[in-house]
Amino acid sequence: MTRGAGPGLAALSLAAALCAGPSSGLAQTTTGEPVPAIVGTAQQVDFTSAVNGKTYRITVAKPYAFPPKGGYPVVYVLDGGAYFSSFASAARLRSALGAELGPAVIVGIGYPSESMLVASSRRMRDLTHSTPDAEQRARDAATGPVEYAGADEFWKVIETEIRPKVATMAQVSTGHDVLFGHSLGGLFVLRTLFRHPDAFRTYLALSPSIWWTDRSVLQDEAAFAAQVKAGKVAPRIFIGVGGEEQTPPVKLPPGYTAEQAATLTARARMVDNSKELAARLAALKGAPGYRVETRVFPGQSHMSVPWEALNSELNFALGEGSGSPTQ
Repeated sequence: MTRGAGPGLAALSLAAALCAGPSSGLAQTTTGEPVPAIVGTAQQVDFTSAVNGKTYRITVAKPYAFPPKGGYPVVYVLDGGAYFSSFASAARLRSALGAELGPAVIVGIGYPSESMLVASSRRMRDLTHSTPDAEQRARDAATGPVEYAGADEFWKVIETEIRPKVATMAQVSTGHDVLFGHSLGGLFVLRTLFRHPDAFRTYLALSPSIWWTDRSVLQDEAAFAAQVKAGKVAPRIFIGVGGEEQTPPVKLPPGYTAEQAATLTARARMVDNSKELAARLAALKGAPGYRVETRVFPGQSHMSVPWEALNSELNFALGEGSGSPTQ
């Protein structure tokens, strides 16, 4: 059985995986010299945002299929350095070979730097909407400088800069976009859902860090629920979590005692928070098209669940009944 990774341990545990973008693998030329490689025929763009002055890397994979009438839906994948390759490969092949999914453009959103510390600090700033208490700030700072509470600016980067850039790179549709995030990325997905419920058709929140700053993301839930019940918005929502995410990790990150890890894991209530939120959202009587699905993936930890959940998320976002355009 895979043991869970605790909540406040997420940034430390994810940092190594997130430090390298999809272009940091090494291919070889005919002369034998290694050169940077990208996934398949994906395209990559680095740009400096006019919103916050930060540099981002977006990686775009088009499907192996002609666009449906009106264009492709787009799946925006946060922490693109970790998850873009998996989403792009699975979505492309399942659409082209098995006709199991509608074709979609996959966009990874990440950072050009290959430094683990830089990537970890950047994502902490972009994906959080508030600053934690002094105790957590001290833990986070043990691995290097950390900033917080840049989520609202990051949303503007996605909405006003990244989405228009993607529209120049591929024939995309409107009204069918998908937003995926894991861990702090899942927290960002929920904040976006509650504050901008009509920005995306589908929201995929995996292992969302609902615990962040005393579950402050839920402060916007009531206003969102009122819009759903009034029939003003009808998003599609997937909330998933690993079944072992409330189990303290066997291998402790540097600087954590077993007692600290157990306390933080219990405080985070990763599984319970996800299930309870999903149940509340599913109970809302919304307009046609409103749908909530929740999955607990048995035996999966915080670090293993992204790959276990991938096909379930793609089925929900792009499969039959998703409402995504087909050829």
